[in-house]
Parts: sequence; structure tokens; C-alpha cells
Amino acid sequence: MRKALFTGSFDPFTLVHLEIVYDALLEPYDAFIINVGKNAGKIPLFSVEERLKMIEETLREASWLSNQVVLMADSGLTVDIALKEKAFTLIRGIRKNSHDLSEETSLAKINADLGKIRGINLETTFIVKDSAISSSTVKGLCQHGEFIAVQKYVSPFVHQKLMEVYLKPYLQHFITFEREESRGAFYAKLVEAYKDRAYHNLSHIGYMLNMLHIYQRHTTGSSDLSNLDELVLAIFMHDYVYNPLAVDNEEKSAEALKQIEQSYFHSIANREKIENLILATKHDKPARNDEEALIADLDLSVLGTSSVPAWQWYCHSVRKEYATVSSEDYRTGRIAILEKFLQRPRIFQTEFFYDKFEEQARKNIQGEISRLKTAPVI
Repeated sequence: MRKALFTGSFDPFTLVHLEIVYDALLEPYDAFIINVGKNAGKIPLFSVEERLKMIEETLREASWLSNQVVLMADSGLTVDIALKEKAFTLIRGIRKNSHDLSEETSLAKINADLGKIRGINLETTFIVKDSAISSSTVKGLCQHGEFIAVQKYVSPFVHQKLMEVYLKPYLQHFITFEREESRGAFYAKLVEAYKDRAYHNLSHIGYMLNMLHIYQRHTTGSSDLSNLDELVLAIFMHDYVYNPLAVDNEEKSAEALKQIEQSYFHSIANREKIENLILATKHDKPARNDEEALIADLDLSVLGTSSVPAWQWYCHSVRKEYATVSSEDYRTGRIAILEKFLQRPRIFQTEFFYDKFEEQARKNIQGEISRLKTAPVI
């Protein structure tokens, strides 16, 4: 039986890792083992169990999960894992035009020598990738709040797990709690509310906060935002209650703020203002002030993306949220919603978003309407 072993820390598992698996599986292996190992020089962001789950879900989302792929976790030497599993071909990914080749060639020779000591012939197959994206790059981008860029490099499931980690500090910096333990309890409540959704999840919250960063950095007068913690709380809460078939999600999310206040805050200054910010994301009437216009534009900002993968991710995720709706009903309903946006004099209400994203948003929406009218809706 011919087996291959692909081992790494996978903290987190990226789409480059997925490409390596796909390329390696072009060879007729009887079994392909992905092993989550340990990098002695790094403290992992995610537990072994979390990383295994990320790999499993990424493979599932890509429809590549099969009996041929075996997931395991062993922090021992690669050569000993290979011997134990009888997997005598090691798979290694290397980045084109980098120092990886010389380092990996040396590592391959060492593994071969260690194999000979154990009485096995251990060979290494290199998979060369153009992308320079690594797990460290992904985490570095997240540390800088560049959550949108990361969507291109990891699966939706992994992105959601990254957001669970990297959005929590926003509660530390922008939101005041009466008791320290309330912060963790409130965030756990948010994570529970937003999980198991295809689009209106923590990745969507991360997108909005990323765009808020950009707005702050590049807009004169952004300091006029009187109370940023109110805006951040409204962003976290605006989809707290979400049922894709309901028409009162925003009202229920605003109402939920009252229970949240009693449990975690004792009192929220300007709760009515925050409720109005949440209701502004309903997009059924013009904003009454700059902050309502801003949160409405942040909520719709993905419409103006010029990234093809980001737009495809958005359209696919929205369809997944309406999985219980028939293809024909989805086609009719989605076209009606998109056409309403096109009929508006302006999709974006703030000058910043209008200037930068209005034209692209209209192109994206028109393209999606055309696709819905002509292509099969799965």
C-alpha cells in the first residue's frame, strides 16, 4: 500500500495547504495522511483539536473529503510518524522564488538519513506553489485588522474561527463593562449567536470593522464620530438575531440589547442611539445622521468589492443561508432585492463609500442579476 504523509503545524490551515493536498493527490496514493504536528519554536494559536477540525471542514467545503485522506495528530519526529504509519513518501510545499528550496532539500536529506537508520527508504516530494501566503502571514494580517484580505487565503470555516480570536480585543478597547468577567461571557454569547451561519456571521462583523479601520484612516473628519464604542457595539449586535426568512431581524436584535444590558452591562449609555444604529442596517429608509449612514454603508460595503473571490464568496454564502428556499424562489427573491438597490439614487450614503465603491457595487449587482437570470441556481 502506497501512503503519503503531509505534516505541519497548520496553525491555521490555509488554501495553499489545500492546493498542496490537491496537487499531491494527483498521484495514485492508497492513503494520504495529514498530520498536525508541533512547531517547538512557536506557541500555537489554535489547539490540536481545533486545527484538525479546520482541516476537516476545509476539505469538506472543497468537496475533497474522502476515505483516501486520513487526519491525525502526532508531535513526534516526522521519520518516526512515517515509520509507524508506513507512509514512505513525505509531501512538502515550497514557495517559488524563495529560500524554501535549499532549506527543504536539506531537510529532505536529513529525513532520508534518519529513515535509513530505521531501515526504511524515505523520499520527499516537493509541491511548488507561486503563493507566498503562509499561516504566519494570515495571522499577521489578522493582527493588523486586515480581515478582508484573509478571506482570500483561508476557507470560510477557518476565517470564522480566526474572527472568534481576533475580534475579541475590540470589546477590550471600545466597550466598557461593569465587571471584567462580563466581557468574556458577553463575547461567548456573541460567538454562539453568530456561529453556524454562512454569511451573517463573525466574518461579516470582521469585514465591517476592517472597513471602519479604513474609513477612520482615510477620512478627514472621521474624528467627528462622537462615541466609537457605541458604533462598535451596534456593529456586533446588528445581526445578533438572524433568521433569513424573517423581516424583523433588526428589530429583534435591537430588542435583544435590553436583555444584554441587564446581564452584562447594568446600564448602557445612549441605548436608544445604539438601537437606532442597529435599525439603520435594515436599509429601508435614509439615515438620519452621519453615524447611521456610516453603519449602513459598512453593512453593505461588500457590494462594492473589486475582488472577484470576495464577491463570489459573498454570493455563495448568501445562497447557503437560503438553502431551504427552492432555486426558483431564491432566483426571484434575490433579483428583486438586488434590483431595489439599483433603483436607489445612491447605494452608499456617505461620501467616502459612495466615491470609492458605488460604481463597482452597481457593476457587481448587475452582473449577479444577469447570472441569476441565465445560469442554474444551485
